[in-house]
Amino acid sequence: MKKILFVILFSWVTLALCAQSNSLTDERRKEFEAQKVAFFTQELELSPEEAAVFWPLYNEMRRKYREVETVMKGECKRIRESEKLQESDYETAIHFMLAQEQKLRDIKKEYYGKLMKVVPASKIWRLERAEHKFHRQLFEKLRRECASRK
Repeated sequence: MKKILFVILFSWVTLALCAQSNSLTDERRKEFEAQKVAFFTQELELSPEEAAVFWPLYNEMRRKYREVETVMKGECKRIRESEKLQESDYETAIHFMLAQEQKLRDIKKEYYGKLMKVVPASKIWRLERAEHKFHRQLFEKLRRECASRK
C-alpha cells in the first residue's frame, strides 16, 4: 500500500513539476526513457540478451499499471470533489480502491512470472529497489532544475 501511494504521489509531483516547465517535450521523454533504460540495465546487471526480452515485458507491465493507477486517481478525485457523500459511498469507494490495488498485485504477479522465465529471479528481486532509486534520483534532478529556474 505504501509503495502504491509512493508511486501515485511521485507521479503527481512529477506531473506538477513538469507542468511548471511547460510539459514534457518528446525530446525530454526520450531522454527520460533512455536514462531509465541505462539505469535499470546497469542496476539489474542485464546482459544485452536479457535486456532485449526484459524491456518489452517491463514496458507492457508499466503500461497496465498506469491504466489502473489512472482509474484510481480518477476515483480519488471524484470522492475528493464530491459533496454530501454518504457513508455507503465511502464504503463503496474503499472496496473499489482495494479491488484496484488487487489488480496491481495481479499485474505484478503475472509479469514477474513472465520475467522470471527470461531473467534470473535475483535480478527481478532487485527491480523494485532499482525503480525506487531511479525515481528518487529523477525527483531530485527535477527539484534541482526547478530551484535553479527561480
